[in-house]
Amino acid sequence: MKFRVLLSRLVLAFILVLPASSFTQTRDPNKVYKVAILPFMIHSQENLDYLREGINDILTSRITVEERVVVIDRSIVERAFYEEKPMRLDEAAAAKIGTRIGADYVVFGSITKIGDYISLDARLISITEEKPPVTVYTQQKGIDDVMVKIGDFAQDIGFKILGRRTAIGRPGEPKGSSKGGMERFERASVNYKKSQTFRFEIKGLDIGDVDGDKKNELVVIDRHNLYIFKYDGEKMSLFKKIEAGDENNFLTLDVADLNRNGHAEIIVTSVVEDDVRSFILEYEEGKFKKITEKSNWFFRVWETLKEGPILLGQQRGSDGLPVDPVYRMVWKKNSFEKGPKMELPKGTNIFGSVMANVRGNGKPEVISLDRFDRLNIISEKGKTLWNSSDKFGGTSNFYETKKKWRDQEYKERFPWRVYIPGRVLIKDLEGDGTPQVIVNKNEPWTRLSDKARVYEKGEIQGLIWDESQLATSWKTRAFNGYIPDFQVKDVDNDGNEELVFAVVNADDTEEGVAGILSDKKISNIYFFKLN
Repeated sequence: MKFRVLLSRLVLAFILVLPASSFTQTRDPNKVYKVAILPFMIHSQENLDYLREGINDILTSRITVEERVVVIDRSIVERAFYEEKPMRLDEAAAAKIGTRIGADYVVFGSITKIGDYISLDARLISITEEKPPVTVYTQQKGIDDVMVKIGDFAQDIGFKILGRRTAIGRPGEPKGSSKGGMERFERASVNYKKSQTFRFEIKGLDIGDVDGDKKNELVVIDRHNLYIFKYDGEKMSLFKKIEAGDENNFLTLDVADLNRNGHAEIIVTSVVEDDVRSFILEYEEGKFKKITEKSNWFFRVWETLKEGPILLGQQRGSDGLPVDPVYRMVWKKNSFEKGPKMELPKGTNIFGSVMANVRGNGKPEVISLDRFDRLNIISEKGKTLWNSSDKFGGTSNFYETKKKWRDQEYKERFPWRVYIPGRVLIKDLEGDGTPQVIVNKNEPWTRLSDKARVYEKGEIQGLIWDESQLATSWKTRAFNGYIPDFQVKDVDNDGNEELVFAVVNADDTEEGVAGILSDKKISNIYFFKLN
């Protein structure tokens, strides 16, 4: 009798210490759960679309568990949402949408901003199983704490679906790591500063100590002017404007100390009429002087993890396009001249390319954007090892050449338009020996033809090699407009690198399609803290 009482007590104690979920539900280990994230409702006089985008990206990243939990494609969810057109987004309406698209769970909620305070009200409901909802409500002064709550909410969702917390981190990191990944995305979504508005189209930017004062400057180009700014972390002050003449079409800008004399050179690739007329500036005796001018070379600086910046040169072929081979430009006496030929795969374009060992196999490979805006990894022998399904690096930066015609019948009307792909950077942002590929990603509003590229919004992404592909480790939120160029350097001289990029929009004095297609543009520069 005593034994039976003791056994009963032991069984009862065992039951009490087991997780409640072990008895309230049975999870099929082979089932793949589908989650639909509905667009969050916005209640604010301000445009908080960026916050809705950030919440969606954070939830998508943290909810997803390979072969266990998938988030239904956003376009499918939004199509069902707008077809249903619910008058009120409550549990019944959310469940109806979720059932329509075959979801097991649905996430929905709202964001309200009154003054400085932001309220978040979000909920997860089960469609296919009888489970109580998971809810979160918070009111915070500022966006940072709201994003933290969203992260906690995502963890609660993972526990509800799988009975365990989902891991945070970038692909390939140990479970539970908080390094990189969407943690970095959260910071890059809210911790940034924006410059004043410039009433011209920024085509390129870069950062370096160009005047030898041991502090970095921010250099910017438009079509034919060069601007040098001092930035103290709060405001940009114009230090020098250099006008090159209306005949110039500036294509790219690089800033780097290539001759290792203690301050950086300014390298500009420019086209005048149908000729390449590039130049390099250096600060001497209180003035910026051309140490290389009217060069018929396309110039680009490639950042390498071992050597630092190196200057490459490429010339044009008979059709007006960049042609093999690519040479390393070297400093000789008082100018940069052609040096040794680079051992690069055939057809490599110095624009939109860089060389690095991103796959961790010890072999240098070229990471490059092709003419379809796909990102490629190419071996030294020219074999394509991987290419992206997404498009990256698209720009509206171009020159025209009459050495190649779009239509032989209309030569005077249709010279060939050559687009310059965006910058590709290699950076070890975590300091762990893992190189990241950093690229811009502009989403086309339309591509009427190669004569007109118009972009609706853009973002910057950091990619790392994840066993079989370059996967997104972090990204900024999407910005309305177009990102022509970016850089990762210490712009405010605080000892930490920042992500700096320009966003170009249609001039706000012109409206509609005419404004979008107009040559009148405005630009802003954004500064993101990465640490």
